Amino acid sequence: MTTSAARTQPAPANVATPARERRRADRVRVKGLLCDRGEVIDLSTKGMRLKVHRRWHEGHVRTITVVDGDASVPVEARCVWCRQEGMFNHVVGLAFQHTTERDVERLSLIASRHANGAAD
Repeated sequence: MTTSAARTQPAPANVATPARERRRADRVRVKGLLCDRGEVIDLSTKGMRLKVHRRWHEGHVRTITVVDGDASVPVEARCVWCRQEGMFNHVVGLAFQHTTERDVERLSLIASRHANGAAD
C-alpha cells in the first residue's frame, strides 16, 4: 500500500521533468521586441527565447541588451539550449545570470508592455 507521503515526494534528480516545471519564472510571449543579438520570442525575469542567425553553444555566456524605446537592460545570459529552425535561423533558450532587482523590475515591465504585441 502506498502512503500519501510517498505519492507527493518530488521526482528524483535523475528523472527528467518537463521544461515548464523546471522553469523558475513564467515567460511572456512577446511581439516586436528586439535585443542586440536577435528577435525576442518570449521573455521573463529569469530568461528568454531568442531567434538568431547563427548557432550558439550550450553553456556559452554573453551580455545581451534588451531594448524598449529609450530603455535598455543589459543582462548576462547563458545559453541553455539551441536548435536550428530553418536554413539560417536558430532559436536559443537563455537563462539570465547575476540580475539586479532593478533589472528584474525593468525586464518585467518590458515583458508586460510587449505581451502578444501590446506595444505595437
